Amino acid sequence: MTTKLNWLGIIVATVVAFFIGFLWYGLIFAEKWMALTGVSDEGSGDPMWMALGLVQTFVTMVGLGWFIARDGAPGWMNGLKIGLIASVCFALMTSAYGFIYQTAPMGLLPIDWSHLLVVYAVGGALIGGLRMRSKAA
Repeated sequence: MTTKLNWLGIIVATVVAFFIGFLWYGLIFAEKWMALTGVSDEGSGDPMWMALGLVQTFVTMVGLGWFIARDGAPGWMNGLKIGLIASVCFALMTSAYGFIYQTAPMGLLPIDWSHLLVVYAVGGALIGGLRMRSKAA
């Protein structure tokens, strides 16, 4: 059985998720995030790291798209539901390692986890809901 991915939704979700990351870490929580991580404005926005971040986001959205396609029930709300489930079961639990074993500052937890929840939820909704219109015969 082959799974047909929604490439339009995946590409739009990748761009939107990347923009959400910019808002989250570049504007809304920038000062607090930099203080907690020790990162400074110097060197931020390096094109190499930005490109890798975009690739990472794309791979994440392809995986989310695969789950949504496998579910077989497209739609905004179904994509949102799958995105939220994936964020809690995979993204949040994987990032928890940093807080459990690597002693990441606990102040980062609400910033990072809220970002992951929003990205997966919005990404899932976009992948589930955006569809190419079929060409009329």
